Amino acid sequence: MAESLPPEDSHPLEQVRQAPGAQLPRAGPLQRAFSFLRRHPILCLLLLTPGIPEYLSSSSPLYAIVLNPAQFIFQLTANFGLYGPGVLLIREAMIRWNKGWASVLLLGAAYGILEEGVALSTLFDPKAAPVGQLGYFGHWAGVNWIWSATIIPVHMLFSISIPILVLGLALPSTRGRSLLSKRGIKAVVVILVADIASLMLLIILGEHFWMGDPVFVASLAAIAFLVWLARRAPSDVPLARTDSPRASPRRMAILGIIFYPSTLLVSGVGMSEGAPALVVLLLVILTQGLFLVYVLRVAGSSNNEPQVIALSFGLIIPIAAIGLIATITVPAALVGDLAMVLFFRMLWRRYRIRPNAPVAAEPGERGKGLS
Repeated sequence: MAESLPPEDSHPLEQVRQAPGAQLPRAGPLQRAFSFLRRHPILCLLLLTPGIPEYLSSSSPLYAIVLNPAQFIFQLTANFGLYGPGVLLIREAMIRWNKGWASVLLLGAAYGILEEGVALSTLFDPKAAPVGQLGYFGHWAGVNWIWSATIIPVHMLFSISIPILVLGLALPSTRGRSLLSKRGIKAVVVILVADIASLMLLIILGEHFWMGDPVFVASLAAIAFLVWLARRAPSDVPLARTDSPRASPRRMAILGIIFYPSTLLVSGVGMSEGAPALVVLLLVILTQGLFLVYVLRVAGSSNNEPQVIALSFGLIIPIAAIGLIATITVPAALVGDLAMVLFFRMLWRRYRIRPNAPVAAEPGERGKGLS
């Protein structure tokens, strides 16, 4: 999405360092942490995912590090074995295949099926703990369809796209550059396969659930088809409809905030009101489709860093809020929330709209930046 990025030496700390005869400021904890992550971009990416989808949402609660260290270590190992290889391989595909964000989204959907379907079976098991009533409402032919339509876009956005996008904004020198050698790619694939096989075995033995051979084969076929589509997606056609952004960062943030809650609202209200499951499924897909179309219409394809940062931050806020509410009695999630706020604050200060920098407004509205 973001095209024109300032060089890394535009960071305020680097500007001071390059000033002739300037006295170097004493780096604080945030500057030291940022410098460390700059030297270790893979670690930065691995903190973003599973950091955002698992630890901000409290799907893997941070308080377990104190209350149940064994659980925390298991979840940490399983999460890094899933999310880490997934996001690294998709990023490598994007670079080595010379593809854009359409391919990333398609590969993100394939990853969602791989994790939630093949590894964890939540797409298929009606009794899976995270699924709740959606395991029965909208379950047909061995698939939890409404749950699938809700959770797969979460992985497309929060597990894959936002971490890759934010890494490029935080560390511009990594854009277009591979982070893995051919040997590294092989190692990452081995880790991913081993993690998926282990989780599959855990579900079969612990939950006594097997999706069935037809569903398993269909899942692998769907993943292969999405990868094929991503490989063939055009790389020279921008997704955005305009060159310059047509919405202010504030509007993009609000748009991000309402996306996930609106999806949950549609499925929840439809189920409580007794609407046909197929109608609810179509409404969920329509809601997500309208969001994507509107974002592509107003985000722009260049000079849109403030809009992209604001949209990403807005998308994350409901996830973080849900995680905080879920663990309110032991609000360890606040640690992750604070880290997320400080990280995005750093990005915003770096890319924020400068005074007198115009933002193309939609008809009848003047664009305004975040204050």
